Amino acid sequence: MSQAPSNPAANNELLPDGYDELLAVEELIHGEHNPRRVRPSETLKQSIAGFGINKPLIVRPDPDEDVYHITDGWQRYQAAVSCGWEQLPVQIYEDTLDALEATEMESIVREWSTYEWAQYCRSLAAEIETDSDSKAERARQVAARTSRQAETVRRYIDVLSLPEEVHILLSDGPDGSEQQWNTLKNFNEDVRQYGELQWQVADRLARNQSGLSEMRIIEIAATAVEFQTVEQAVEFVDLAVANPETRVDVIHRKVLFGKNYDQYLVIPRVSVKLSTDEKRAIMNHCHEQRQSLSKIVSEGITTLAKDLTNSNGDDTEPDGESDVECQQREQSDPTSLPTEDS
Repeated sequence: MSQAPSNPAANNELLPDGYDELLAVEELIHGEHNPRRVRPSETLKQSIAGFGINKPLIVRPDPDEDVYHITDGWQRYQAAVSCGWEQLPVQIYEDTLDALEATEMESIVREWSTYEWAQYCRSLAAEIETDSDSKAERARQVAARTSRQAETVRRYIDVLSLPEEVHILLSDGPDGSEQQWNTLKNFNEDVRQYGELQWQVADRLARNQSGLSEMRIIEIAATAVEFQTVEQAVEFVDLAVANPETRVDVIHRKVLFGKNYDQYLVIPRVSVKLSTDEKRAIMNHCHEQRQSLSKIVSEGITTLAKDLTNSNGDDTEPDGESDVECQQREQSDPTSLPTEDS
């Protein structure tokens, strides 16, 4: 029984029909314009191990270093290296735009997320030279080379102009570093538990970010994720952008409560130190009453407000809603109880 060669690239049967060169894996790096960073599947690894590589990687030479950027084929690269390949077949394009255009869009586009599409379109836009500096014109040029609409391309490019911390809030954005998440938590401690930042909302912020500090932009984005509807989130972004001197939490409450804003008392969150038995008793009470902790506290504050009002000889209630709203972020620690804070 013949033994497989140590370098699979030495076996022509494992190579594609056409390619420019075999390059050492050490000469290949993830391309700065490659939108994909996902790991290869086990199926791809098994396929390459058994049948080889059916199409070459698309690469371009680095103008300053002795390496080649992989524009298409990063998953194949990772899979092949894990299977012991020492060299890989490549198609070399001297020009970045040519390399991007050579990417076999029809075979991989269905796997791309919105964020990967955005990165790809931004890379194309950076390489396209136009007589006009118009963002709209550049978007049209990119759209003409892809299956995306010009307005979609424009939105992609605008959103990616936001700080990197905002990117990780997008539903299909990058995972983000711990440092980036910590920056977001400075503005919203529970930011990771909320749903993603909608692209429409991020686009609204991106198009109106001029004149705002980077920290203000990040704070707006970290708070916008709390809204359940795009309409409310967009309203919040518009107000936060138009009123840069107003605290974001104040604007958040105004949008959340709408015209009834003045009728609500917002109870901030504090941590209350309780014994294990006391915590268990609280949670058992919530279970027995079939009410959330925030609802029970809200009712307690409402009762206290009525008692204090009545003790001062005022038995009337203000027009509109009489309940005191306890706006408390959902959290995993049931011992954090809200209390009044002037």
